[in-house]
Amino acid sequence: MANVETAVVLMNLGGPDKLEDVEGFLFNIFSDPDVIQLPLGFLWQKALARRIARKRAHESQENYKKIGGKSPILELTRAQGAELEKRLGPGFKTYIAMRAWTPSTEQAVEALVADGAKRIVAFPLYPHRTRPMSVSSVRELYRVLKAQKIALPVHEVCCFPKEPGLLDAWAENLRQTLAQIPEDRRAATHVLFSAHGLPQSLVDQGDPYLEQVKLTVAGVMERVGQDRPHSLAFQSRATGAKWLEPATPAALADLAKKGVRDVAVVPIAFVTEHVETLFELDLLIKDQAAAAGLTGYHRVPVPNVAPKLMDALADLVRRALERPEPLCTADVAGWPCPHVADPRRR
Repeated sequence: MANVETAVVLMNLGGPDKLEDVEGFLFNIFSDPDVIQLPLGFLWQKALARRIARKRAHESQENYKKIGGKSPILELTRAQGAELEKRLGPGFKTYIAMRAWTPSTEQAVEALVADGAKRIVAFPLYPHRTRPMSVSSVRELYRVLKAQKIALPVHEVCCFPKEPGLLDAWAENLRQTLAQIPEDRRAATHVLFSAHGLPQSLVDQGDPYLEQVKLTVAGVMERVGQDRPHSLAFQSRATGAKWLEPATPAALADLAKKGVRDVAVVPIAFVTEHVETLFELDLLIKDQAAAAGLTGYHRVPVPNVAPKLMDALADLVRRALERPEPLCTADVAGWPCPHVADPRRR
């Protein structure tokens, strides 16, 4: 049995390990009522999810073929876990819990129990708190612990949109991308932050995601120069409902119409590369931007295992262990902390 005092459960959405996994992965996403909210979904969501997964599987498989035939998210999350263990030292071990694929939350819990862990840090690898992703992942952890009658103390990292190491890592990558643009065009380069989209209805109901994304954008721009032109857009719309706007392709087309020559695209809501960056941004949206007349498209890489980001994540783990309530670093004046409604009670 491993000498594990603290199990750090790294939570992410996951992705298919091979092309044959794509349909099952899509079904898991669309059948999850926390990830995709549908009216009276408990009556018919799974049946609809099967139809959607079958319908979209071939196209999605073709997309994954273009980025190597699988998602890199598991390998990158493992690499992040290894870096965290180096920084946290003896007694800490990381476990991966993917919401829509494997390793599942059940597998992560089984492994940490087998290793004799005495406490858990629930760490959704989403800087911005939102029900479909971070809250859903934490709820699943509590569900599994309850179902398996495991009574271990759980410390939670709620969100980290303003964490200096996160902002520094993004700013460093953005500077490096800007430095590759010819000097005579660099100052006029527009920075477009592209965040994963969210149904507008969730934001209207008080989901903190949008406000937290804006905090991260502001923090990065403070580091690279607030006078530089920049804006925020949203990608990856998954349903026919109204989502946050503008959509990233529309924002790029609008910039092209205004005569903007160069755009640095920052996938600000992610800490690992995956299909939404490697395919959607690097191939699909890039081609759409070119068709709209944008001649200079520059995508800023995700921090992944950047030392400043890894240092920040390790510090968040330590700080979460010092308090019984979830660690929230948003601190938005006049806006209630999102973890007040405890996910264990929802």
